[in-house]
Amino acid sequence: MGDQPTYKDLERRIKDLTLEIAELKTSEAILKRSEEKYRSILENIEDEYYEIDLEGKYTFLNQAVCNNQGLPREELIGMNAQGHLTPEEGKRLYRILREVYRTGIPSGQFEYEVTRKDGTLVYFEDSVSLLRNVAGEPVGFSGIARNITERKKSEKILREREEKYRHILENMEEGYYECDLSGKFLFFNEAECRIHGFSAEEMKGLNNKAFSSPQTSKRVYTLYNEVYKTGIPAKIINYEVIAKDGSIKTLETSASLLRNQAGEPIGFYGISRDVTERKKAEQTLQEREEKYRNILDNMEEVYYEVDLAGNLTFFNPAMCKSFGRTHDDMMGMNYREYTSPEGTSLLFSVFNEVFRTGIPNQLFDFPIIRIDGVVRILEGSVSLLRNVSGEPIGFRGMIRDRTEQHKAETALQQSEEKYRLLVENAHDGIYILQDGVIRFSNPRTEELTGYSSEELAQIPFINLVHPIDRKVVVERLQGEPENGQRPSLYSFRLIIKGDEALWVELNTVKIVWEGRPATLNFLRDITPQKKMEIQLLQAQKMEAVGTLAGGIAHDFNNLLMSIQGNASLVLLDMDTHDPHYNKLKSIEQQVRAGAELTKQLLGSARGGKYEVKPTDINTLISRGLDLFGRTRKEVHIHKFLQERIWTVEVDRNQIEQVLLNLYVNAGHAMPAGGDLYVETKNIFLDKSYTGPYGLGPGKFVRISVTDTGIGMDEATQKRVFDPFFTTKEMGRGTGLGLASAYGIVKNHSGIINIYSEKGHGTTFNIYLPVTEKKIKEETNFPEEILTGTGTILFVDDEEDIVQIGRRLLERLGYRVISARNGSEAVEIYRREGRLIDLVILDMIMPEMGGGETFDRLKEIDHQIKVILSSGYSINGQAKTIMDRGCKGFLQKPFSLTDLSKKVRQVLDEEGLKG
Repeated sequence: MGDQPTYKDLERRIKDLTLEIAELKTSEAILKRSEEKYRSILENIEDEYYEIDLEGKYTFLNQAVCNNQGLPREELIGMNAQGHLTPEEGKRLYRILREVYRTGIPSGQFEYEVTRKDGTLVYFEDSVSLLRNVAGEPVGFSGIARNITERKKSEKILREREEKYRHILENMEEGYYECDLSGKFLFFNEAECRIHGFSAEEMKGLNNKAFSSPQTSKRVYTLYNEVYKTGIPAKIINYEVIAKDGSIKTLETSASLLRNQAGEPIGFYGISRDVTERKKAEQTLQEREEKYRNILDNMEEVYYEVDLAGNLTFFNPAMCKSFGRTHDDMMGMNYREYTSPEGTSLLFSVFNEVFRTGIPNQLFDFPIIRIDGVVRILEGSVSLLRNVSGEPIGFRGMIRDRTEQHKAETALQQSEEKYRLLVENAHDGIYILQDGVIRFSNPRTEELTGYSSEELAQIPFINLVHPIDRKVVVERLQGEPENGQRPSLYSFRLIIKGDEALWVELNTVKIVWEGRPATLNFLRDITPQKKMEIQLLQAQKMEAVGTLAGGIAHDFNNLLMSIQGNASLVLLDMDTHDPHYNKLKSIEQQVRAGAELTKQLLGSARGGKYEVKPTDINTLISRGLDLFGRTRKEVHIHKFLQERIWTVEVDRNQIEQVLLNLYVNAGHAMPAGGDLYVETKNIFLDKSYTGPYGLGPGKFVRISVTDTGIGMDEATQKRVFDPFFTTKEMGRGTGLGLASAYGIVKNHSGIINIYSEKGHGTTFNIYLPVTEKKIKEETNFPEEILTGTGTILFVDDEEDIVQIGRRLLERLGYRVISARNGSEAVEIYRREGRLIDLVILDMIMPEMGGGETFDRLKEIDHQIKVILSSGYSINGQAKTIMDRGCKGFLQKPFSLTDLSKKVRQVLDEEGLKG
């Protein structure tokens, strides 16, 4: 045994133990306080804190877990944490816990949903760590979970709201855009793409300047600059942009400053609205409003508006006329001031009833007293006038002065004879047909048929119908509608007294006449209308025949060109005494004769109008008559030319040809001599006259050519303008003279017609539209071949004509470059245009025609000098090209003299290049 401790040792040890016990108690107290502090924190935080063992059962949890799960602590302790999860969520939690257990690394945040005891879903954001004992061995897991249910709801609301606004943006009619400070698009909706005609891919990165003209860009820049400086949103209206397809659209657009999170300006955003159709609609509305205002101002009926007290607030001029007062006198006047006492009472009751019911009244008569004391009977209507809110603010209606009608009605009620006057003075024939004969007829029926009523009563009606039309008329008469039903309408030929046929239009309805079946018939003479239809068919026939004739003339002119050119070249090198000289001259004369024939063919084809100029028609007529008078002295010419005759725009050669054809035709009609009357007159033709010819109304100059010759029968008149029709014996005429005249006048947007009677002469009337252009004096070149210098590009698709053109131009002193189609000509001019002084261009070529070639050449050199050459024009094509800046025209076949003069004329205008 060791030494026994002394008392002091024991006392010291007891003191040491006492101190250790005291220190231990102090540590326990501190630990307890710390534990209570953290337990209090855990119990009061909103986030869940929990501990589970390795099987997933709760071993510790704070109050937040109880609150969120909706269960008491006692029930939760020992419960598996996966018990409130769906099978899928439970499997996911198991995988997370297994990974934390395997790695020892906390899980990081993850989300899951829990079904509370009451069935509601709660969403959590959780993180899990491995829980170890003092020996460091895994004993479970601890986790901190946050209830994110409200955040989930907020996120859902935010997503729904974002989807809603996205849907609105994508489906609204207005365009929405965001752009940076330079105008480059950052974001836009489908409507914005649609407005500009680009796809979304194409729009990306585009600048709004890409859609704007310089003027529009300036307005947009000003708008953005103002918004940038002030920060105040702005709006621009009537903003025109150019869509992808080149169309111009009118927009209304707004601009607001786009800022980043720091509040710094980074661009602009706004709404674009396509108001193109609205602008058109507004214009249409304005035009319609103007139209209706004009209608109101010019209509015979009165339109009025009054306030609820019956004071006039608006009315048209017809009211002033009907009431015999001025506008200023009537404005604000009460209805009591212009009506008699009985009229006042009647109007008050009508206004009161309409105001009470809101229903427009039936037409009613009321008297008014004009300022001159005359009483008039008016027929009026009243309806309620409302403001935009639908509140009654007055009355409006129409008034018609039916004083005379009122008197007529009174008279008609008193006397059947007065009623008969209406029938007897009708413009249409009115008759009653019974038992196949006319039992009653008005004077117009007798006038149309040429038979008296007594004679008509003895003639079966069907005998008055043209034999060809009788079957149709019988079928119609047997199937006519009953009394009160809508009558039928049909036309047929009526044989009148003297066996002449009239085209008539008949309305028929079945009635009862003197107790027996009959038909009431309304007969109208439509012979003039039928004649107009025949004229239209004639015009269409002439168009078809003329097209064929024109094609022949064009090809024939090209052949003549080759003959003319070769003859001219040979003659240049031939002495006048050469035995072949006169033969070649004869060939030239035959070419000219052939050219004249093709001109007439072109005239019948309504082609060949090239050199149109403002013209004094009296001058052309006088010149042609002088020439004709010298050759036909047995014809006495009488001129009646109106002074200050209006100017017409015509191809002078063509119109001279028309007039000469008419003079010659008149001469043939008077083989033994006679009188020829030529008259000009300024005249205005309305739509009723010009409509059948496809023309509008307006000012025209009329040329009348009248002879005292043998005249024509109706059959000849119908064919007189047909190509190749002639009354002369074989070999004495082509039949193209009047056909050519018809085509040329039509091609000048004019009218030509004929009036003739067998044995009483013929009159041709020509109507040419008037122009406001001034007549210019022209320079005449001497009749000689004019040479020159310079380089000429000669373009034609026919090899013979190219060679002839080259040789003719070279003989005139010019350097010639040739091309056989439009593409080659364009390429040559692009390469050598600075050396080319003039281009002679064929109008009709395959692939690239003369018109397109001319336009391509103008793109290269807008000051280019071009002479157009052709034997024919198609639908005015030559005139169209001339109007685009062509310097002159050469009609094939052209002579060397014609060529030299036209080339010199064009070159002398501005000189040679270089």
